[in-house]
Amino acid sequence: MKKKNLVILLLLPFLIASFCIITINTTYNKIDVDISYIDWEYPDMKDFKISDELYPLTAEAVNQRHYKVGNGSELVWRVENKDKSNPLPCAEIIELGGKSYLKAISEGEVIITCSNKKGNIYRQMTGIIYLNSAIMLYSKDGSSQNNIDPTLYYGEYDHVNGNTAKIDMVLTVIPATEKSDLIINHSSNISFDVDSSQITVHESGEAYLTVSTKNNPEKAVSFAFTVVEDGVNVYTYDDLLNCTNRSALGEIVVLRKNFESLENAYVVDSSGVPALSGGKPILKSQNTVCFGNYDPKTKSFSFADEIYSFETTYNDKFINQWNNFANENPSYSKITNQVKVGLRVQKDFYGNGFTVNMHNLTYPYAYVTMTTDDGSVVRIPQLTRDNLFRGPLKLYSLGDPSNTPLVSLYGQDNIGMYVDANNVTVNDINLKNCDFGDRFANLATTGTVLEVGGDYVTVINSRLSNGKHVLRSFSSLELTVKNCLLSNAQNFLFVTGSNEFVAVNESAMAEFSKLDGETQEMLIGEFLAPGGDGDKILNKFLSTFLSTDAERSAMRKALSDIQSALNSGVDQIRGNYKGSTTIEDTYFYRSGIASVCLETLFNGAFLQSASPSMISDIFTMLEMNGKSLIPYTATKVSGISYPVSIEISGDTRFYDYKNVENIELEGLIEENISKIANNLELYDGEISIDQIFPMKSIISEMASKNGTKTDGQVNIPFAYYGGGINLSTITITADNKNKYTDKLEVNLIDKYLSLQNAASGDLVKTFSSLMLKTVTTVTGFEPFNFRFITGGYLYGQTPNISDLIANAKGE
Repeated sequence: MKKKNLVILLLLPFLIASFCIITINTTYNKIDVDISYIDWEYPDMKDFKISDELYPLTAEAVNQRHYKVGNGSELVWRVENKDKSNPLPCAEIIELGGKSYLKAISEGEVIITCSNKKGNIYRQMTGIIYLNSAIMLYSKDGSSQNNIDPTLYYGEYDHVNGNTAKIDMVLTVIPATEKSDLIINHSSNISFDVDSSQITVHESGEAYLTVSTKNNPEKAVSFAFTVVEDGVNVYTYDDLLNCTNRSALGEIVVLRKNFESLENAYVVDSSGVPALSGGKPILKSQNTVCFGNYDPKTKSFSFADEIYSFETTYNDKFINQWNNFANENPSYSKITNQVKVGLRVQKDFYGNGFTVNMHNLTYPYAYVTMTTDDGSVVRIPQLTRDNLFRGPLKLYSLGDPSNTPLVSLYGQDNIGMYVDANNVTVNDINLKNCDFGDRFANLATTGTVLEVGGDYVTVINSRLSNGKHVLRSFSSLELTVKNCLLSNAQNFLFVTGSNEFVAVNESAMAEFSKLDGETQEMLIGEFLAPGGDGDKILNKFLSTFLSTDAERSAMRKALSDIQSALNSGVDQIRGNYKGSTTIEDTYFYRSGIASVCLETLFNGAFLQSASPSMISDIFTMLEMNGKSLIPYTATKVSGISYPVSIEISGDTRFYDYKNVENIELEGLIEENISKIANNLELYDGEISIDQIFPMKSIISEMASKNGTKTDGQVNIPFAYYGGGINLSTITITADNKNKYTDKLEVNLIDKYLSLQNAASGDLVKTFSSLMLKTVTTVTGFEPFNFRFITGGYLYGQTPNISDLIANAKGE
């Protein structure tokens, strides 16, 4: 039993090694489910005649099947004058008997908005309030009624290398007898045919069509828009692919439809299967189509032939080493270095507020049910062999990465939308990787929503949501994120770092301290090699209880020198930023861990030289299913990441409070420890994860000490990876600078050096001691850092899209 206990002691730390955080999913941590969207049948412009009549307002809050909506999901209506200079209201909302009505008061145009009570989901239309005459003018296809940018965009062309764009309009005149006396005015870059009510685009630039009547010239109504030079109007999924994945250089996209999940695009039965008419699925709305080519006969999609893929741009040393090993050992399978992408964007992308929801590409196709402690039945998504999105690539695996590895650390993930060109603007898109239910763990395999790989990219007026990470930028210079909402990430809403790093130079000389107080100068590779002096020090660090201050001081100095040697290339990277981001007037809402993460490579001795060797020595003796549990141990996979910089400016807000106990700690690694330990009968006792690595209690204590906990909740806007050295920086120029703490350091080496071991006779404390100490040999000994929101700023509040709309209008 003693040998088995030691084995499990040495297995579990790798769970912690990928952010020093781990979770064992024994609970079902629910989050409030927001509504998916608002459904109504109103066109972009609707007439309301002034009278004593009240007009009922009808809309439906649509949500995912199987999941109940949370607090703040009730629909609310509001109305405001379009002409802000008019002091008298043209209309008002009346609530009667639990229903909403519009009362028309005086002539003019109004904006009618329906939103959830939270304010983060909404829909708008224009109301024409009239007494005797009115004109309605809007596009037949309709707008998204969901835009943040007030400008309506059209492309010059309707197809790639196709015809000049044409816009079918709806023109209604009240009374109809006045339609014969229309006054038409329009900009010089378009023409308008009254009989067909069709606009033809001739040139790019600002455009307008104004219609009035001879009897009422003062009641002119305008349809204003901007024609994007070389832009292509995208109405179908094939249009979208032709402008992105199928185009070698890319096309400028101007969305004219929502691209939704199957259940949101089509009329479906109780099982989620689309109803058919003439053998084709029935669309719910004229301005929504399905993201993907759905075959009703096979009830499947054809994404494998449609996605874009590329070799990972992140550290692929482990992948290459493992594949070389697999080539020489055919009983093991090679692993991929390919990143899968839903949409590759190489030129500007105008969303017009439309939604792109890649759910049927990214989300698991199967599920299992589970009964929780409170007796409720919940759905746990499960991958099938047909799923293309299967979670991140491997940065490092202990064990066979293709067949139940003990632990895998994650690298670059699959991506919903990938911008890999320079000088690209993504404007006013509602981009989501999926509909994900009621817990962040459902997002584990769904990928990154938007990744930026080019320089001088701007993401503006957009909503990005529902992914493992929401926005990722590595080695991209001058990224600007402005007036956006980032929400619902299992881990981080924005994660940034660099692909470039300096490998550890094992041929360099370094000075090392021995435990007897003497120093010696040796080659780094020689000192850290298994069986070398450094290996012996690390083995002793793991297995020996240091009972005196002198012993602890000597070990601290020895470990510090080892880390300094691993960091010996730091002068090459200091101040040499490989990425930069400006975040302005942007809102962060609901992350599993922290809003913004500055990542750096782990740089522990085990990743570099497999020291301490006692870990590998024990693993290689174990077998499962006739194969070695650890058939290959990769080395030289660590390094020193180049830094990146972030500037926080304007009215940037963090609506990201969470209970400490509900911090989402899944999704940063793959772990099969409990499964393997049970199979091999390694351990039959119980030990809590907080005893192994008490990160939640550390965050809680840190928040309480610094006055940053509000009603038991914390708001962590910034997390800095540790283990390896992290020289990335955040500069706050926003007006609310005083609402953030300084960097608070999590450095547990002193605590580790005082922990008990088996000599204490307490098996649980022995487990905890070895677990905590082993993790640092994997990650490295550099501290992690966090920054908190102070004073309960924005506590209990949620982001309101109306604020972003006002920003876009310059109000």
